[in-house]
Amino acid sequence: MNPAQAFGVAVRVTGLIVCAASLLYFISAVIVVLDPTYRPNLSPPWHYVLSGAVSMTVGWFLLRRADSVVALAYPARKPEGTDA
Repeated sequence: MNPAQAFGVAVRVTGLIVCAASLLYFISAVIVVLDPTYRPNLSPPWHYVLSGAVSMTVGWFLLRRADSVVALAYPARKPEGTDA
């Protein structure tokens, strides 16, 4: 496994973890809606839904487009000796 492939695996694992964290945000929103006295001074439910949506979008991007992130980190090099 070369470094670019290892980095791609790391990006996908990070995306999976971010998606899992976003599910926890959505679960927190449901808990706050069902039991408003669960913890006083907690953020409103829309905050958890918005954070979960942003996290899910970022995680999904990292899972589906890891090749784009790898291409940014490991750009294709031109062979030496070609000036075209």
